[in-house]
Amino acid sequence: MSKESALRPGHGPWFLHPYLQIGWGALLATTSELLLKQGATATKALAESSGWHGISALASGWVWAGILTYIAAFVSWLHVLRFVPLHIAFALMSVVQILVPLGAWAFLHETLSPLQCAGIFLVVCGIAVIAKPLMDAEERL
Repeated sequence: MSKESALRPGHGPWFLHPYLQIGWGALLATTSELLLKQGATATKALAESSGWHGISALASGWVWAGILTYIAAFVSWLHVLRFVPLHIAFALMSVVQILVPLGAWAFLHETLSPLQCAGIFLVVCGIAVIAKPLMDAEERL
């Protein structure tokens, strides 16, 4: 399968479409970060009592779930890199900079400052600037 046919909808399995994989990869990376944070927080007392501050988090199932999720995100990323130029794929993956703070706010009850909200808005604007020409090009295929 050529690069061009892989990028066109209807060629190959729909779930392997590189731009869909960028979305899945971003969700998996976000989930991984949230799981790792949950696991690190859950093992805080263990780290303080054992002296093994970083490695003690490996005692948490949350951390292992985060590691496995991160590996899945990595596999998705490798697939994306086969079809999408790095400068575009990397810029679109910056959606993680939006999803992680929002996920931390929603699921871990962390606070977001007005400055962080402004930063999230700017990242959204940047992604829109990058994504618009890609959507137009995709329609022409």
